[in-house]
Amino acid sequence: MTRTLIFFFLLVISSNLLAHDLTKENFNYLYNHDPVKINYQIAKQDSLYKLILTFHLVKVLPSDSLVGFELSEQRKINSIREDLIKPISVKVDSGFIKNVIELDFYASNESNYLVVRFSFLGKPYLYGIPINESLAFPLSNIIYGSDAEAMFYNGHKKLDSVWFEDIDDDSENEQFYAYLYKEDFPAAIPPMVVDGAQGGELLEIKRMISFQRGMMLNESDYLYFVQKDTASDKGVSILSHKEHYPRTKKVEELIETLKYICTGDEFKELNESEDKKLAFNNFWLNHINDKKRASETIKKYFRSVKFANALFSDYKNGWKTDRGMIYIVFGPPEEVTKKEEVEIWKYKTFDGDLKFTFAKTRNLFVQHHYSLIREKSLNKAWFKAVQKWRTGDL
Repeated sequence: MTRTLIFFFLLVISSNLLAHDLTKENFNYLYNHDPVKINYQIAKQDSLYKLILTFHLVKVLPSDSLVGFELSEQRKINSIREDLIKPISVKVDSGFIKNVIELDFYASNESNYLVVRFSFLGKPYLYGIPINESLAFPLSNIIYGSDAEAMFYNGHKKLDSVWFEDIDDDSENEQFYAYLYKEDFPAAIPPMVVDGAQGGELLEIKRMISFQRGMMLNESDYLYFVQKDTASDKGVSILSHKEHYPRTKKVEELIETLKYICTGDEFKELNESEDKKLAFNNFWLNHINDKKRASETIKKYFRSVKFANALFSDYKNGWKTDRGMIYIVFGPPEEVTKKEEVEIWKYKTFDGDLKFTFAKTRNLFVQHHYSLIREKSLNKAWFKAVQKWRTGDL
């Protein structure tokens, strides 16, 4: 893998290439059970960028690796020209599952997107990263690392050690500040509820801590927002999970994620029951009277919750997000397209094509936060999908 990267970077002398129109790409492989999962951090100081790409790979052979890695910049999501990037430094950390590429480089102020290209197991991949602040939240000049174990998602848990650095300052005495918020944010509301749809969430700072270089995540289910300059709106966020995340294990957690397929009365009864485990089992058996089918449906449902957590966790748990909700109820999208400010999911059903549009919304904590554009016309499709879960008719 390292030889491949060095070979590529020796070739980035030519500058202009035909660009990829990212609006024509089907990005559904980002959300299905593909053997590649990608996470990244990006930081900026003036025109200097630092990009840390984390690849989680499911290999067939130990020798399998990424090939043909390229990084380029382009002005628009559908540009007709792009420029290959010549990094000023490259670091590669190759493992069996987790592979990390760290690049420092300069990019034009006119560029809005980075484009990452590579192949794995003979399949080409394309990944777009917005870098213009008007397309996302302000890019911080802070990056972080951790001793988190290799997982198929880029998550952190209680007692992980995390260290930070300012990309333009290697001082050992840098002072950082972390604001802590409890992750008790509400779950998404159904896609057809357009009246009274949730607005902004009230975030209460539980406490603030100061530290130099590194700290331990002493809390689970907490959002840490770390800054060097507390007078700015720039920082990085880390959501600290329970050790078993992205899985749900405790019966209270299992019940909470049933919110999308319960009636209001059922959900209240589940939460108020003295024997929650019995109530949980009875919920499924009351709707699916075949124990084997009920067991299979439960496994499928919570597998969807697990993947929603892994794919969509940002400042709150993935199953609570709008994309997480649609993923759980409808499954992985068959087609995913991206435009400047929206992401569109499409499904093929017996009733015709079904479409969900997620708008990129400005958020202090994360670069990619998408809110579903809710429509009353989605009512029929929603209840039909929910009913399949409730009856095990999947």
